[in-house]
Amino acid sequence: MRGAAMSSVLCGRSPVALGKNGRTLWFDRHDNRAPDGGDFASGHYKGQCAADECVAGVAYTGRFGSSRTPDALLCRE
Repeated sequence: MRGAAMSSVLCGRSPVALGKNGRTLWFDRHDNRAPDGGDFASGHYKGQCAADECVAGVAYTGRFGSSRTPDALLCRE
């Protein structure tokens, strides 16, 4: 992150095959995470996949005038 703008995503290979079931987790207007996730970015909206899911995709807006922050996650089991 550079300020609030998204600059990169660190990806890794899963040791097991990822499931085909997925869901879009929006957090562009409010937090969307489990209470035990902790407040890892005080004052900013946060999205976090469930403990049995992984992040398979990230969506953000980079248009002029936007804060260029992540808006949604694709979570897969």
